[in-house]
Amino acid sequence: MIKNFVRKEAILWALAVLLAAPGLTKAAKVPDIVETATGRSLSVSELAHEVKGADVIFFGEFHDNAAIHELEAALFEALYDKKGRDLALSLEMAEQDSQPVLDAYLKGKIEEAAYLAQSRPWPNYKEAYRPVVEFAKTHDLAVVAASIPRPAAAAYARTGTLDGIPEAWKPYVPEPLYPSSLAYERKFTKIMTALKGRAMPVSEETIPKLFAAQSLKDNAMAERLAAYKKSHPDHLVYHLTGAVHSGGYLGTVEQLHRRRPDLAIQVITAVFAEPSGTDDGVQMGTLYKDEGDYIVVVPKKEAGDGG
Repeated sequence: MIKNFVRKEAILWALAVLLAAPGLTKAAKVPDIVETATGRSLSVSELAHEVKGADVIFFGEFHDNAAIHELEAALFEALYDKKGRDLALSLEMAEQDSQPVLDAYLKGKIEEAAYLAQSRPWPNYKEAYRPVVEFAKTHDLAVVAASIPRPAAAAYARTGTLDGIPEAWKPYVPEPLYPSSLAYERKFTKIMTALKGRAMPVSEETIPKLFAAQSLKDNAMAERLAAYKKSHPDHLVYHLTGAVHSGGYLGTVEQLHRRRPDLAIQVITAVFAEPSGTDDGVQMGTLYKDEGDYIVVVPKKEAGDGG
């Protein structure tokens, strides 16, 4: 029983990485930032200035790309320079049931080892997410554990029904649970179909259940973001998530908009692309204008075999 649970948790982690990142390699250079509406290339400081008036910023990342994580941390620090204490970090990589122990760690009530032992951190937490959590801790900023606990998502992916989620995890199921858009389902299915026979075995019968779990996770994160904004209306929330969860204004973005259509949302999306000339920014902005307000361009050669 325990082995089956661990295996399903491992599958969920693998899916999260594969959906977010076509290639799992460390980046060789700092990614370019492009404003899609204009094709302008921006510095981190300029990007922070542009988005500082938003209610929620989604940064859709590639989970295993080192340069993107460095950029995320740099943007978080730049946003702090603009917003000070009116800034909060939100993480797909932190699960809702870990919020109490996360808060205790941020307040210095427990040691980091105790926090990590009780919070199911992602395998690359130390390299990828610890820097932003530590910055929040140092500057007394809130950190939102946004994701539904993995045991709940794993049970839903396995059974395809909410009844299959153990009672202990049902309090974390969002209410209401809105359906995802057809555009999002098609995008997810296309990605999963491309993965068949490559990175991991995914059957046609499994894809709908995996999408249901994906949608559950989007609803859960959106509910947490909406709740945080209700209690902290003046805070800018900086939400880090996989690119598939927010790219194209789909996934968690559309679920948050359903709950809080009044919020000003900005979307930053990482993309793999191949620069081609002096008008790269304009070309990239046009090509990826539907992916977000800003794109972070990682050279396509860094996509490895998945590119």
